[in-house]
Amino acid sequence: MKDVKCPYCDADQEICHDDDYGYKEGVLHQQDCSVCEKTFTYNTEISFYYEAHKADCLNGGEHIWKETNTIPKCFRRLKCKNCDEEKEIEGIGAERKEYFQGLKEMLKGD
Repeated sequence: MKDVKCPYCDADQEICHDDDYGYKEGVLHQQDCSVCEKTFTYNTEISFYYEAHKADCLNGGEHIWKETNTIPKCFRRLKCKNCDEEKEIEGIGAERKEYFQGLKEMLKGD
């Protein structure tokens, strides 16, 4: 599917976005038709699409916790799959302490 039809010859046109041209709203953009070679103008309109999901945890249900993929691993947290709420992992402070101790030792070696 192409972006627009040329207003002169009705040929399908793909809007050229080289160097981000043509994305700004409220500006009349210009483009040459690839078929009839006439110049036409177009406006850009940005629209939003929304998709709803159940979040039982926000309605009295339980959160579904998953660990984040954070590097270094000692900074990972728990994040709810349904509502994106985050919380600390119990006992992770010991891992962080060990990580920082290793960094200190590494820096001493320089």
